[in-house]
Amino acid sequence: MPEQQERDSNTDLQGYLDAIDRADDELASLRGGYMSDCRGPRATIREVMGAAREAGENMKAFRLVLKGHRDARKQAKRVAELEPEDVDAYDGMREKLGAFADTPLGEAALAKHRRGDGALDSLRP
Repeated sequence: MPEQQERDSNTDLQGYLDAIDRADDELASLRGGYMSDCRGPRATIREVMGAAREAGENMKAFRLVLKGHRDARKQAKRVAELEPEDVDAYDGMREKLGAFADTPLGEAALAKHRRGDGALDSLRP
């Protein structure tokens, strides 16, 4: 490679690295701001967990209840984001599944159907 092309190539390479360095610095700054913003809510969660512990709650059981509660909130949010006709279809599927819809297997079947798998087509009249 001629000497001039090699220098240009090195300059280009250094330019790429410099641009990535700037982006990395920006990411680190954003991450630091995010972590700082999260301190308040995380402290509140720690305080509430401590209060539950001091009240004599079984913390293993409480954490499991909390996980289920958080999962239910996430699911409700996903349903709320659906179009009205999709909500109707979702409600119809849950009705057809009955109590089975609230089991892990029923939830997995509904999730598979939402992905377009057609796993619940046999439930249609």
